[in-house]
Amino acid sequence: MIRSDIRAYINIGAFVLVLLFNFLSNAIPFNGLTQGDLSELYPVLITPATYVFSIWGLIYLFLLAFIIYQAIPAFREHPLVKAVGILFAVSSLFNIIWLFVWHYQKIGWSMIVMLLILATLITIYLRIGAVTAEKTIYDRIIVKYTFSLYLGWITAATIVNFNAMLYNIGWLGIGTGGVIFTILMIIIASLVALAVFYLRQDYIFAAVFVWALIGIGVRHASGPVVLTVFSWLAAAAILFFLGWIVARQKNGYSRI
Repeated sequence: MIRSDIRAYINIGAFVLVLLFNFLSNAIPFNGLTQGDLSELYPVLITPATYVFSIWGLIYLFLLAFIIYQAIPAFREHPLVKAVGILFAVSSLFNIIWLFVWHYQKIGWSMIVMLLILATLITIYLRIGAVTAEKTIYDRIIVKYTFSLYLGWITAATIVNFNAMLYNIGWLGIGTGGVIFTILMIIIASLVALAVFYLRQDYIFAAVFVWALIGIGVRHASGPVVLTVFSWLAAAAILFFLGWIVARQKNGYSRI
């Protein structure tokens, strides 16, 4: 088993590296292509408006809080910190690899690596959920909410990456067929958000999908408008479901 201090340093190093490579990927940029350039090369309809990607700033802010928290000697043996372990560093390594395969347009490989990131974050999420020790508000915000936010966004990003892969191999266009397929993807994304919320009562995870769905609608406000309608209806449905659960809990119900 890795010593707690070494584990803390590994996670710190991984966080610094993932920030550095994300910066360099656009500053250099890798393969002469920025993220904006790549979005134009793979104009899948499920991609939300550009402003939606600002969520990365919030994700990295929360991850910074976690990195500081897990490095403080008093918290290195905390059950939640131990639950995360070096899996955060593993996810960061996959994140860096994804940047290279994505920028060098190895779209099939980017999908595989994205699934590895997703699998690692799901493992972290389940391990955190399995911790039975009493959690303070700081524990919930710095550890639980951080990885709910991160997992939510990577789940949404995996759907986008899947669509980009289909576009790359010529199985998905941006015409009528593409619109119908995108509506299907919106429905699936909404069901994923609702399922996780129902099983885990995770408002953060569900809120990430609401953010993404609203952004998809904003992007298509000038056409095809049907995607705006479906995206915003899906976002509204998630919000309605969340509100319904809260109302039932206040009335003494713990679950539907």
